[in-house]
Amino acid sequence: MFDIQTIYTTVLHFALLVARFARFEATRYLIVVALFSALWLWWRRHPHQRSKLQAHGSAPGQTRREIVYTIYSLLIFGAIVPVLWACGLGPYMRIYRDAGAHGWPYFAFTLVLMMLIQDTYFYWTHRLMHQRRLFRFFHRTHHLSTNPTPWTTYAINPLEAVVNSGASLIVLFLFPVSALALFIFGIVNTAYAVYGHLGYEIFPAGLAQHWLGRWINTSVAHNTHHARARYNYGWYFLFWDRLMGTLDPHYQRSYASAKSAPPG
Repeated sequence: MFDIQTIYTTVLHFALLVARFARFEATRYLIVVALFSALWLWWRRHPHQRSKLQAHGSAPGQTRREIVYTIYSLLIFGAIVPVLWACGLGPYMRIYRDAGAHGWPYFAFTLVLMMLIQDTYFYWTHRLMHQRRLFRFFHRTHHLSTNPTPWTTYAINPLEAVVNSGASLIVLFLFPVSALALFIFGIVNTAYAVYGHLGYEIFPAGLAQHWLGRWINTSVAHNTHHARARYNYGWYFLFWDRLMGTLDPHYQRSYASAKSAPPG
């Protein structure tokens, strides 16, 4: 026979844990979005300093819709770890507290490894969600914003939010990683995602032609992806796009155009 009080207590504790993780996710995200939004507003009011990647403005109601879906996403991201613990998988997470326990070279290695895992996972799941039969269930919500802003970043369908959490799950169970490395990676991951939706390019001119820079994903590349709903599927890098032939064939020209002298 079920104990109502026990069920109530368990559900309450779970809800509080989700709220705690969601609050952490929200705080990190809002700080990053606020910083990039300040840049966005500054350049919007001073168009002579930097060219917009798309000349027209955002669609009516876009920001309101994006904020609503962002709240859904933050709740889902906040629920991932509590759900894993509720399923009995918590003890199998390979997180350790002492950042230097495995040496600082290993600490740096895990940061790079997490970026590579994130980029690879995102590229292939992103391409999969662009398949016609899956697009409207998973990814169409995000592409309602054809001219992205910082608030577009987490404006995704709840199903896509679940899928996007997969890279973090791989990291948590695949290899030992310090809590500090996860914290730093979370900030970098969020910041790079928001930068991709900024609507302005902050990297220097000539990056797309540079021997190293040509492998780095940019706001220009992801803005093109939103405008055309194709090409440029990566997160941090362009390795997979170049290897698989999914890089916009006009990418270098688009980047050069974005970095040309702004109007006025």
